[in-house]
Amino acid sequence: MDTATLSGSQIIARSLKDQGVQVIFGLVGIPVAEACIAIGIRFISFRNEQAASYAASAYGYLTGRPGVLLVVGGPGVIHAMPGIHHALSNSFPLVVLAGASESFQQSMGAFQELDQVAFLRKDVKFAARPVSISRTPVFVEQAFRSALYGRPGPTYIDLPGDYIQGSVLEKDVEWRPIIDDFPRPPAPKGAIRRMVDLLISAKRPLIVIGKGAQFSRSELALLDLLSVLPIPFLPTPMGKGHLPDDHPLCIASARSAALKGADVVLVLGARLNWILHYGQSPKWASAGQVKWLRVDICPDAIDDNQRAEVGVVADVRTVVEQLSEELRSRNRKPDLTHQEDWGKTLRSSMSVNAHKTNEKTIIDRKSQPSLMKYHQAFGIIFPLLPKDHIFVAEGANTLDIGRSFFPVENPRSRLDSGSTATMGVGMGFAIAAAIYEKERVKLEGETTTERKVVAVVGDSAFGFSAMEVETAARNKLGILVIVMNNSGVYHGLSTSAYTSTPLSSLPPTALLPGVRYDLISEACGGKGFLVRTPDELATAVKEAMKEENTVSVVNVVMDPGKGGKLEFAWLKDTKKESKL
Repeated sequence: MDTATLSGSQIIARSLKDQGVQVIFGLVGIPVAEACIAIGIRFISFRNEQAASYAASAYGYLTGRPGVLLVVGGPGVIHAMPGIHHALSNSFPLVVLAGASESFQQSMGAFQELDQVAFLRKDVKFAARPVSISRTPVFVEQAFRSALYGRPGPTYIDLPGDYIQGSVLEKDVEWRPIIDDFPRPPAPKGAIRRMVDLLISAKRPLIVIGKGAQFSRSELALLDLLSVLPIPFLPTPMGKGHLPDDHPLCIASARSAALKGADVVLVLGARLNWILHYGQSPKWASAGQVKWLRVDICPDAIDDNQRAEVGVVADVRTVVEQLSEELRSRNRKPDLTHQEDWGKTLRSSMSVNAHKTNEKTIIDRKSQPSLMKYHQAFGIIFPLLPKDHIFVAEGANTLDIGRSFFPVENPRSRLDSGSTATMGVGMGFAIAAAIYEKERVKLEGETTTERKVVAVVGDSAFGFSAMEVETAARNKLGILVIVMNNSGVYHGLSTSAYTSTPLSSLPPTALLPGVRYDLISEACGGKGFLVRTPDELATAVKEAMKEENTVSVVNVVMDPGKGGKLEFAWLKDTKKESKL
């Protein structure tokens, strides 16, 4: 008779291993972490569940398989909510597991008791507590499938203490195999033909590349499509790098002209939300003057804010391949001479914008004030970065201004605050990217080199998760963190202005001037660099780039900027009358 038993924590760990999990992010607090480590799953322990949740979600986006977050119940789940919601809003596949008070203590006021399934249900695609210890693998499989299939997103598994500590006969456990890759449904052939006809006949066509295209891994298919239908494309911020920013058809630096002029727009895995100005005038042409072609795995995204001329609920890569096949089946190269003026207009706009940007990077060393501005600092940093790196951007001015300074050449090599414009993602994303690189190199072999992870963050944004520098140091991650320290949110005050201003009159945007963020890294055994001048910045970045297994923080003390009126997307929108 087979009397071998397994504990609940061992069953959970093996269920994760069976789903291909190699890395878990979280905070230690329940025996599941130890059980995972015992069977070869790496556990990355953070200082705060918030940063861990961001890391796990980003890891899912980078790998194309659900990231896994493991936290304690009650407060741990509450602290993880930012990353869970971020995963939902940005379509990152994420499986969350959390401990809970014993099932027999429900509603008794148990330690850290929270009805976590009910609490999370509205923010996840699937939330459940296994009905028994032996059926835990069934629920884990369902969580992974729901997180990955259709529109990716977060799922949740509730793990009561008596399930974790209990045990069952191994022969009674209902094990489940690894789930298949996500389905790739095609578009109807009639819709494909209609899309091709509209793109060829358009005078000013445009392709918009979103992070849905990134997740679909459609880069090679899209390059092939452009070889037979060479029309300009515009990546969204998280779509950057899907095709190289230096591709001759990339018109990212002519964004305004492209949006305003386009008459037929193929949107690949992107929503017409605030990032794309809802597809509305005045950023886009007036209503009725643009034909929208929408491709998305999520039905809700097909007609959001603008009615689609042709909309298909399908996999982006599959549809792009279908478009290429349809074009080649016509046995003739499409005549696009009527689109030549459109290309000239966009190239002219790109040239003008490039000149304006370059002018702002010029440093007059005779009249240059003591501290640099953003454009000047970015103009120094960018040329020193390797072409093949993973870039993390976070902040207010840092993110907005930096978008045009740091081109991306490879797919899924740029991470930012995404659709929710979330502050605090930087360190979690950077750690996830660095772990991803180490696992990728381990899988692909010695011929592959590890890419540098560079996070350029604002000082206020860095403050959300600065102690995760210790997490990076402990895990020997050679992340380069460049903190753009203007001593404030959007803008701060100079040291003299700060000290002469009564505490009760300090603007809400002001932080302490010149905080030594570099010392956090040094305190954790990493490298810290304090810089104030262009030469100091260049030297620090060069030195930090040499570090392979040591985190570096370059603290760039900058011009605090002017205290003008702040503008936010949600404030600007209130100036428009409702169209309901």
